[in-house]
Amino acid sequence: MKKLILLLVIIPGIVFGQDDSSDAQTKESTWEFDLTPYIWFAGISADISFLDQTVPVEASFKDVLENLKFGVLLHAEAKKGKWFIMSDLVYMKLKKDGRIEMLAVDTELEMKQLITELAGGYNLINSQDWLFIDGFAGWRYFGITNKLDIAGQNVLDKTINVNDPFIGLRFRTVSEKWLNSFRFDVGGFGIGSEVNWKANIMIGYQFSELFSLYLGAQGYGVDYEKDAFGLDLVTGGLITGFNFHF
Repeated sequence: MKKLILLLVIIPGIVFGQDDSSDAQTKESTWEFDLTPYIWFAGISADISFLDQTVPVEASFKDVLENLKFGVLLHAEAKKGKWFIMSDLVYMKLKKDGRIEMLAVDTELEMKQLITELAGGYNLINSQDWLFIDGFAGWRYFGITNKLDIAGQNVLDKTINVNDPFIGLRFRTVSEKWLNSFRFDVGGFGIGSEVNWKANIMIGYQFSELFSLYLGAQGYGVDYEKDAFGLDLVTGGLITGFNFHF
């Protein structure tokens, strides 16, 4: 009888222990995906240099929205165990009319901005499934087209294409349904641009296994100079995203 009782105690423990290990192994070997379309309430500040002249460009989010012709913003991520791959896409086409009062002439500035990135990373630290620190490295493409007409005459039609490596860190916290993160990276190193950077801080709430909502702020900057053309641009503002996890 004692042996029977002992077996009844030990066997369930062995079985449940094997199930937990199996679940952990399954999670480590299973791909997880996140897709996040988002809205960036961003303003633009830039200095465009050409022909020994510098043209400052300032646009608030209201200006951007009023002059936005088309825009796509999307973040995607795939994770397996401690490894992950992430990508991001930002495309905006803006057109703004102005006037040089001193010369009594009209101006028209068109700007197309495309930022794409692809990076791979690894979870460096996992503190009690609450604090996660990720390291990542990747490649970012930045393409921008500037067209400037003054009094109906085209004085600038310049497209730049910049390919830059970057490295960064991401800090994440998970507390029940709250999902928070801070990311910062830096790149360029004189390979494409002199320097570029990206940073964001996000506060998220998980409504279900499938859907989460994020709010925060994001900034991006690039300093580029080549062939007598220079661009020092910073884009930043509030951000909200709708995350789908599967």
